[in-house]
Formats: sequence, C-alpha cells, structure tokens
Amino acid sequence: MNSAEHDGFQVRPFFWARRLVVDTGRAARHRHPIHGLFEADVTVARRLLRARGQQRARLSFTAFLVGCIAAAVDAEPAIHAYHDLRGRLVIFDDVDVGIPMELRVPGGSFAFTHVIRRADKRSIADIHREIRLVQADPHNSPSLRLADKARAYLMLPPPLRTALLGLLHRLPHRQRALAGTVGVTAVGMFADGAGWGIGFQLHTLSVVIGGIAKRPSLHAGRLVEREFLQLTVSVDHDVVDGAPVARTKLPGHRSGTSGVSRSSSSRCLGPPR
Repeated sequence: MNSAEHDGFQVRPFFWARRLVVDTGRAARHRHPIHGLFEADVTVARRLLRARGQQRARLSFTAFLVGCIAAAVDAEPAIHAYHDLRGRLVIFDDVDVGIPMELRVPGGSFAFTHVIRRADKRSIADIHREIRLVQADPHNSPSLRLADKARAYLMLPPPLRTALLGLLHRLPHRQRALAGTVGVTAVGMFADGAGWGIGFQLHTLSVVIGGIAKRPSLHAGRLVEREFLQLTVSVDHDVVDGAPVARTKLPGHRSGTSGVSRSSSSRCLGPPR
C-alpha cells in the first residue's frame, strides 16, 4: 500500500517494524514496575571526558554511563535477576546491557536492541568503540541477524505474539541472548535537552538516561553552575525488593546526593594510556 494524498490529510501505511513496539508495550503491561526519578551531578565526569578528548579520541558520555551502570549492577547482582518457569531466580555473573540503536530501512526507521556483552568487565573505551562501530553500520550488530525471524514472527496472530514476548521474561537465558540482562535507553542519543523518561519494562532493571540541565548549586560552600543528569531507574517489583535497589548506587554516590565523583569517574574511565 502506498501513501495517499487527501484534502487536508495524508494516509500512509503503518510501518511494519512499529508492530514490534506495539507488541512489546502490550507484553510489558503485565509486569509490576516501580520507578525512581533522580538526578546525578555529572559535572566532574563530563569535565574528565572532555579532558581525555583533548589528548586522544573522545569517549562518549553514553559509553561512560553504560560502564558505570554495569559496574553498579555487578556490585549488587540481584537487581538483574530473572524468574524462570519453575519460579527460581536466575542471576547472571556478567552484566549484558541492551541499548537501542537506530536503523533506517525503506519505509522508515526504528530502534533495535544491541547488546553490549560483559559490560561490567570492559573498559569505557572498549564500550565506546563498540557503540560507534554499530552506529556506523548497524549490520555490525548480531541483533540484525534476527531480522528475518522478526518478519516471520509478525506473521503470527497478535495475541500469540504478545504471549510469546511475555514468556520471554520467564526464559532468562533467552532474554539475555536477545535483549541482555539490563536495559539502558539513552534519550540523549536521539534528542537534546533536560527531562526524564519512563519506558517499557523489558528488563528486571531498566535505566532511562534523560537530559542534562545546568543550574546553580551550592558546592564546597560556593554557589556555582553544575551539570545534572536526569535518570529514571525502573525495576520489576515481582523480582526485586526495594532494599537491593537502595543499595545499588552509581560509583561515587554520596549520602544525600547522586553524584559521580572524580575518583569514581577515573575508575570508570580507567587509567590514562
């Protein structure tokens, strides 16, 4: 079906890939997420990234945050556990982070999930290189090898598709293979500006990286301009209680703040090379 022009409006075919998003939303309705919206002072982290960029290839802020989130999950692995069909908890040793990457195809574009494997054990530079490689050519992602299977899946009746996606959450090893153990959506990859976002609950732990706001803040006894990153942390309350989530902090978190300190930023970035 082609687009049609009418008096005052257009009629276009519904892009086939959007049906995957619709199915995902329907499946996510059966989970019971809790959401936490907070801010992190990332002034020092961004300053260190800019300083490294003057000496060598600049590292992306998204890669830095993926590495820090993976390190935080590694310190409290229960927050990326999954229930299997027998009601047991499966907790993986490695933190595999699924992030959305944009793919342009005839008829439109959509975000597919690329999984960064063992993100908790890799350097930020290594994560950065992988993200850039997939951004340059999405076909470098193993996820795109499933494109033919996705089209075959869309030929199934909608209720069956929704049931299959819902079942994925109870098949931990399949979930990990297709979407990773932790979901990180970086809104800043697609748009600028401050703000929070709440997405579908596809993982036990999902983090939406929002925008960055500059505003005055009392720091070391002086009123100075600082950069604050908005973060939304969502967890599946069927799997995780509040205590493990409360214990999970980005490196450099201090009581009463959600900061990323110079020492923690250096630890995530790794030693200078």
